[in-house]
Amino acid sequence: PYYSGNTAATTALAAGQLDWAGNEIPNLQQLYVSKDPAHNHYWFPGGNTVTLWINVTKGGPLADAKVRQAISAGLNRQELSTKGEYGYEAPATSSSGLILPAQQSFLAPSLANDISSTANASKVASLLSGDGYAKDSKGMWAKNGKEISFAVEDPTAFTDYYADAQLIVGQLKAVGINATVNGVAAPSWFTDSADGNFQTIVHWGGGIGGAADPYPFGQYQYWMDSSISAPVGQSATSNYGRYTNAQAQTAFTQFENTNDTATQTTALQKLETIESTEMPTIPLLYGADWNEYSTARITGWPTQSNPYMDPSPNDPEVGYTLMHLKAAS
Repeated sequence: PYYSGNTAATTALAAGQLDWAGNEIPNLQQLYVSKDPAHNHYWFPGGNTVTLWINVTKGGPLADAKVRQAISAGLNRQELSTKGEYGYEAPATSSSGLILPAQQSFLAPSLANDISSTANASKVASLLSGDGYAKDSKGMWAKNGKEISFAVEDPTAFTDYYADAQLIVGQLKAVGINATVNGVAAPSWFTDSADGNFQTIVHWGGGIGGAADPYPFGQYQYWMDSSISAPVGQSATSNYGRYTNAQAQTAFTQFENTNDTATQTTALQKLETIESTEMPTIPLLYGADWNEYSTARITGWPTQSNPYMDPSPNDPEVGYTLMHLKAAS
């Protein structure tokens, strides 16, 4: 069944009307688990990197990598974790965008713990002043009379992402970056994201490919591959920010055209570097694979002790999970 937002889905879960859901729910222990502790469960493994996705086609300050780096430095990821995500999602620690610790083996040592969990106002100032920006009379960073100003668009029904967006705006204003929140209906957000009709959005990442595909290639492709994006105004299945980089495209081709592990690693490290320095997306959190499930009527769910699949009820993983389910005895 379809529910308009997290609140409605939580009510249905607590009433025993749903066997499986993928929602971020505050105070989950009390609102759901305590209603039937023998059968009501949840498991939220980290399965993607949530980012602030930048639409680079909008021009102006957001098209400047130094500005994107400054935005990253101005964020308090720990606050996003504890207040926006109720502690279910850990702060991102690497500008590489890799899902850590799951993809630790691919991480370049220089990119380990290179982004702070709290805002770094002095780094924001250093990056922007070095890029020709100065504080205006309102205390906002500006160049040639034009402030760094943009909106974070997110659905109000996605209560966690909308809370994240509000927190991000407050954090950035505190360091002199004039951001605002644009709360919209979920269908509008999905359309705007795919069509490139936004300035920034909080969005989940491409995720881990599973045991058969441990490489982070798909994540970087999701963020940066211009060959599978689309012009603004046309629906894209990935690269919503319409980022274009010839070196990234070379790395994608290099990875896809070989089975040599060393060559693939070289390509991935190039993509890591581009994500870290260019920041077409800004890593925020290690996104949970949201998963609440009841064993009252059905068993065979993926669990922490039997993690055979990403447990969220999302395509394409949902079909594989359904093949493992059976009626409770």
